[in-house]
Amino acid sequence: VNPLGYYELYVNGVKVDDHLLSPAVTDYSRRNLYVTHDITPFLRTGPNVIAIWLGRGWYVRGHPGVIHDGPLVRARFDIHQPAGASLRIETDTTWKVRFSPITPLGRGTAFGDYGGERYDASLELPGWNSPGLDDSSWQPAAIFPPPPAATTAQRVQPNREIETLKPAKIEETSPGVFTVDMGRNYVGWFEVKLPPSTAAGKEIRIEYADTAPSGTRFMTQNQRDEYLTRAGAGQTIRSRFNYHGFRWARISGLERAPAAADITGRFIRTDYARAGSFESSDDLLNRIWRTAAWTYENLTLGGYVVDCPTRERLGYGGDAGTSIETGLFNFDTGALYSSWAANWRDAQAPNGDVPYTAPNYPDQGGGGPMWSGFAVTLPWHIYLQYGDRRALENNYEMIRKWLAFAGSKTKDGLIEHYVSVGISMPQWNYLGDWVAPRRSREEPDIARHPAAARFINNCHYLYTLQIASRIATILGKPEDALLYSNRAAALSAKLHSAFFNAADNTYATGQQPYLAFPLLTGIVPAGIRPAVLGRLEETIRVKDAGHINAGMHGTYFLLKLLMEEDRNDLIYEFTSKKTWPSWGYMLEQDATTFWESWSGMSRIHDTLISIGAWFIQGIGGIRIDEQAPGFSHFILKPARVGNLTYARSTYRSIHGEIVSNWRIDNGVFRYEATVPPGTSATLHLPAQPVSVPPRGAKFLRVENNRPLYDLGPGSYVFSAKP
Repeated sequence: VNPLGYYELYVNGVKVDDHLLSPAVTDYSRRNLYVTHDITPFLRTGPNVIAIWLGRGWYVRGHPGVIHDGPLVRARFDIHQPAGASLRIETDTTWKVRFSPITPLGRGTAFGDYGGERYDASLELPGWNSPGLDDSSWQPAAIFPPPPAATTAQRVQPNREIETLKPAKIEETSPGVFTVDMGRNYVGWFEVKLPPSTAAGKEIRIEYADTAPSGTRFMTQNQRDEYLTRAGAGQTIRSRFNYHGFRWARISGLERAPAAADITGRFIRTDYARAGSFESSDDLLNRIWRTAAWTYENLTLGGYVVDCPTRERLGYGGDAGTSIETGLFNFDTGALYSSWAANWRDAQAPNGDVPYTAPNYPDQGGGGPMWSGFAVTLPWHIYLQYGDRRALENNYEMIRKWLAFAGSKTKDGLIEHYVSVGISMPQWNYLGDWVAPRRSREEPDIARHPAAARFINNCHYLYTLQIASRIATILGKPEDALLYSNRAAALSAKLHSAFFNAADNTYATGQQPYLAFPLLTGIVPAGIRPAVLGRLEETIRVKDAGHINAGMHGTYFLLKLLMEEDRNDLIYEFTSKKTWPSWGYMLEQDATTFWESWSGMSRIHDTLISIGAWFIQGIGGIRIDEQAPGFSHFILKPARVGNLTYARSTYRSIHGEIVSNWRIDNGVFRYEATVPPGTSATLHLPAQPVSVPPRGAKFLRVENNRPLYDLGPGSYVFSAKP
């Protein structure tokens, strides 16, 4: 089945799968997807009926590749009979069609107009997809030429219902208007069963919000559904070809308050498996980890990672570039990211420019080089996590072309402001560290500070050049590797000379990201590296009073730098806070998913969830060895932080489950590790050397006050003094 829009497939009145909102999202001007089904179990002797219910989905006028009023579908059914000729059925004018009870609401485009559905129950046709129906009033299907785009198989798990929710609270907030609190933000469907006594012709309206109602204010982003009743029992209000991101639903038009038993929330996302786990003695850390992971899940309906599921639903490279490790270490998302990479290849312009979102919808998403650079970091992280060279091979041309384009936008060695194919408005290009804390409306947005944006965009450009050099080496392209390495070295020197403040050992504005990024990328000369590290620590602990002071990109790269430097104590310092700005502050404000900014805005967003990887990588210490991608060899470098008395972390690699647990009891540090079959690990024990290592553990040396051990496959228990 190859639809333009969403579809559901029925055989003899039965839906043949549990897929929802299918297929995955693509740019219809470049690619459309087909999904294969085995319908054998649904066929029977005698008459059979194949029926397809189509919904608009993303096939909307104004989106690239939409050349007809849809939705449209083409399908082919091959029926092989053991005795007799095989039968092929294809969609053509012998098929019959009629309008369904669903009418889309809203234009179906970003920035508050994804709308919802209007369902007219009086138009229901019982048995419409079963044998025996009188379809004489149905119309012959019309034929349209297919769009000039590639048709490929869907290579990512379908959307499925993952979990159901029940209301936490139902109250009548004004006469005849009922507000339902589902207890937490989620993405998917809201289902209301109507009583059997429902009369015909009643108009019921439901609006949805991810932000708590305040008086008459209800921030819906135009998310809404409408239902026109018929008479009698068996009526349920629920979306079919749209979804919503929300916690609160406001219902008007009901005759009386709905019962909690008649309301169900259905959480829907791409059906990948969980891969990581974390638990510690600190409840706040546990809640932050769970909330970061839950937020990520709510951003992954449709086979890609969106910025938010309400206002925009766009796959931003900048946002996803900072959450990718949260996704990879907590979930088995290799198929999701590999499939999404095809959308990025599709979106690349002939001149090599990469827009800020993929699929790309014109003038609907701002960004800058840090967004386009996802073309480099996306395949790199897939390769590191799973050891799959194809991620590099399939995307190398995209990487090469984007770096050539970026190089053409440099002046005096630095990449300068340019207007991308992604958005034509100059002010929405060349953005810096997005959603950094602002203590007042009068405080300038650091993302638009010219010097800060120039510095951090070039730091990220340097970062992508360094990665590209490593990728070229792996793929046996030494000339490219040398080219990128030389460009990186020249850029690094230029950034130091142009932005270093010798008076106080800082760069650019001197804020946390503008110290962490040059340290991470090697801009800082070795001779002054300790001084800049010291300045970063002082900035965190003194100037910012132990709080984080970074936006989307700054947070991600600050975390990477501090883990690399084994300064998990500093990460713990700002992660353990409950005052603004912090993740704990959001939780204190009853957040159930993390916000777009430290102060609010969208309440389900992919900007500040990079912290979700730290619990497994930092406290648990389960880390990738870049020289042995896919965890054939890996690093175990657990961190004792704060007053934690225990921490348990796992990650299910492609080789098996990795375990990294530690506990402090009566002054003894006890560490447990499991190394999967066919792999090995290097353990950096955060304790004194043990006199007799566990069987199979080989002492290597002491490095940075940590004893190192070589571990082969098996389970180990170390007991040592902290």
